[in-house]
Amino acid sequence: MNHKKKRIMTLFISTLILALLLSPQLALAVNPPPLSYLAFQSASDQTLIVGDNNTIHVILYDDNSALFSGSVTAYISDADGKVTYYSIGGSNGNYTVSNVVLDKTGDYSLVIYDGNGGDASGTITVVNASVSATGSLVLNSKQTVTVKLTDPDGNPLGRKSVTVDGTEVGGNSAPYTTLYDGTFNFSMTPSKMGNVNILYGGHVVLSLAVEPAYKNGGRIGSYAADNVALSVEIAHKGWTSANTVIITRDDLVADAMVAVPLSKKFDAPILMTPTGSLDSRVMGEISTLGARTVLIIGGTGALSEDVEKSLAARDLRVIRIAGADRTETASQVASWVGSPGTVFLANAYAEPDALAASAFAAAKGIPILLTEGDVLSSAAQERLAALKPSEVVILGGTGVVSQSVEDTLSQTYTVRRLGGQDRYETEQLIFQEYFNIQTPQSSLYFTSALVTTADVGGGKPFADALPTAALAAKTGGFIVAVPSKNLPSTISTFLLYNKGYISTSTIIGNTSAVSYDLEQQLQKLLAH
Repeated sequence: MNHKKKRIMTLFISTLILALLLSPQLALAVNPPPLSYLAFQSASDQTLIVGDNNTIHVILYDDNSALFSGSVTAYISDADGKVTYYSIGGSNGNYTVSNVVLDKTGDYSLVIYDGNGGDASGTITVVNASVSATGSLVLNSKQTVTVKLTDPDGNPLGRKSVTVDGTEVGGNSAPYTTLYDGTFNFSMTPSKMGNVNILYGGHVVLSLAVEPAYKNGGRIGSYAADNVALSVEIAHKGWTSANTVIITRDDLVADAMVAVPLSKKFDAPILMTPTGSLDSRVMGEISTLGARTVLIIGGTGALSEDVEKSLAARDLRVIRIAGADRTETASQVASWVGSPGTVFLANAYAEPDALAASAFAAAKGIPILLTEGDVLSSAAQERLAALKPSEVVILGGTGVVSQSVEDTLSQTYTVRRLGGQDRYETEQLIFQEYFNIQTPQSSLYFTSALVTTADVGGGKPFADALPTAALAAKTGGFIVAVPSKNLPSTISTFLLYNKGYISTSTIIGNTSAVSYDLEQQLQKLLAH
């Protein structure tokens, strides 16, 4: 072999050796490591809302656990194996799958693969949005409902399109957009019973049933054997917990008939116990409610020191609100309630008048003062001077609070009188004045009108109205005291003309308090 051929052969061999040595690097440059696995960038990328337009962010890794770069394809398959391809883009490990809309809840498989035989997969869970509503829909009544849309973790879904479909109840279907806090409001007057559906992403996420305009609330205390048991049952009906409770005697409502505004102020149920001792049922209810403070209404003649000691022995904070008589006790209670500019004044011995106004007084924060019939009590005078109201409303006709008392008050205050020929006409006049037709979903409670010893021939009166007024004040309702077997015409007329504003009525006490026949008459009258 001549010298020239030898040089060519050497160069060829050297080139071949170099090529063989570099072939792994060349192969690597031409075929990078294949895609191996993925990770979701956040929990929200792995849990999607059904019907929503989602973007999924993933991090891709090759089989060397390095960030992957290269062209990839993505698809999502459901439980039935149906495959849908989606647009995906990115580099340096960070990739985004766009415009993902999944219309069924459940688990899905996300698969991403490259052109080099590598792939990665992960599981996606699709769930419904969480929806809550505040407010109710009532037949033939315009109501406003607030709806809140969140993800399963409670994060608000703001600026989302939602549809309210009221076609089933005589309304229409309309779009809404949630605010940044995930809420929106809608108003509707359903003309039919049925459901109003809230749709998100084309899916029903909440159904709101239209409620009837009126519901029979049944009876509380059907088998209550005494005033103590009834007061406990009423408290149990209205309160699951209470920091404060009010305790009064169980045989008279004299001292406590002014305590309902105090009940409203402290969100406190009114419980009744015998004068001489603390009833175990009352103590049990105090423990159930978790109360720490007890307000005793009346002096030791109303509730004895033994009652007070029994409460204190259970590590309760006990405060007695009392005066020398019922007018002074009312004055002391009024000092706790305060005044928004109006004060109610009733005869200290005309319990029905004060009780008829008690729930309305509580709703407006109006104190109730008591006086003798012919002379303005000194306790009432002193409290009026301290409260400085602009108006005094006398409850009852001149037979219970005389014209001379009205004339005395008129020298200092603007005076109005709500008084009829009897307790039921006075009750009706109070209702006409303070019944709020601007909030047309009032709860009505029927209680016994036999609230004095004279009403029951010297025995123990029905005290149903007192704890019930506290419940009515809490629920935004009012009480109507009725005879046990008949409905006075004045009350019947009021109910007939205002029943469209009453959403529910409940009977309080056993059939001796309000008879079954009267209950049936009332329900028939109020149905609408």
